[in-house]
Formats: sequence, C-alpha cells, structure tokens
Amino acid sequence: MSLKHTLLALLSAETGHGYELKKRFEEALGPLWPLREAQIYNNLRILEKEGLVSLAAVVAQEGGPDRKEYAVTAEGGRVLADWLATPVVENQKLKDDFYLKLSVLARVLQDGPRLADLLWQQRTHYLQRLRELEDTLREAEAQEDSVTAALLEGAILHTEADLAWLDRCESRLLPERTGP
Repeated sequence: MSLKHTLLALLSAETGHGYELKKRFEEALGPLWPLREAQIYNNLRILEKEGLVSLAAVVAQEGGPDRKEYAVTAEGGRVLADWLATPVVENQKLKDDFYLKLSVLARVLQDGPRLADLLWQQRTHYLQRLRELEDTLREAEAQEDSVTAALLEGAILHTEADLAWLDRCESRLLPERTGP
C-alpha cells in the first residue's frame, strides 16, 4: 500500500495535521493497517518536498509546538488521480523467505524430512492467520463495516489459496507422504 497516496486522498477530502491524519487513516482502514505517527510526519515531509502537498496553515498551540495543517496541491491531485486510475500489478512475491527456504530444502539440501516440517509449520501459521481473519471479519460484520469486511474476505481467500498451494507442494515435492 502506498501511504503517500492514502495521505493525499485524506488531504484531498479535507486539510489536516499529522495526528488528525492518523486518526482519519485509522477510521478509514480500521484494524487492517496499523500506523505510527512518525510514518505520517515522515511522509508529509516527503510529499511537501515533492510539491504534492503544501502548508495550508500554522496553528499556534499553548504548551506545545505549532500545529501544521497541510493541503493537497494541484500536482498532488493529479498524482492521486493517476494512482487511483492505475490497476495494481500482480502482487506475487516469488522472492520471499518461505520460497527461498522451500527451494533450499528441496533443491540444495534435498532434505525431505525438514521440508515436510517446514510445510507443516507454514500450514499451522496459515491456519492461525485464517482464524484471526475470520474472527476480525465477524467483528466487522457485527459493526456493519462493509469495507473492512470486503477487505478481510479478500485476505481470507488469499490465505485459503496459500493453504491449497501447500497441499500441492506436498503432493509434488513429498510424493511419498500423505500428511504430516
């Protein structure tokens, strides 16, 4: 996810300062994307340097630093519109740690027992993740949060696909095994 673009979207709806943007971000994305305040301020500095946001106002605060309110520039609006109109390229990560471990155990070390253990541990992880996602989905549905529910359903489908893929890995790479 592009935090910079999400901040542009939040600021295009209404000017804001860092803490306020964090709060609006959390309201928009719910529990799906934890965010630290420092990430907001770092990205605001980058966006300002790139000319995508500008300082709209400085509000003096008693007992604290001045609060800086930001707004989207015309260029920032164009960048946001382009980002929103561009489809996301496939998100497969064929260079992640699990793929590397699987390759090392299957091809380099040719260690079937450790490969079987890795596949079982990965399955356990995916099943735990699936339970957590389903619990969070129930909470979103109870709160009638259809956006969060839709995103969680996507994550659930991806996790279920990962589990199905592990079945195929076992069949292909450990043909003599039928289970853990």
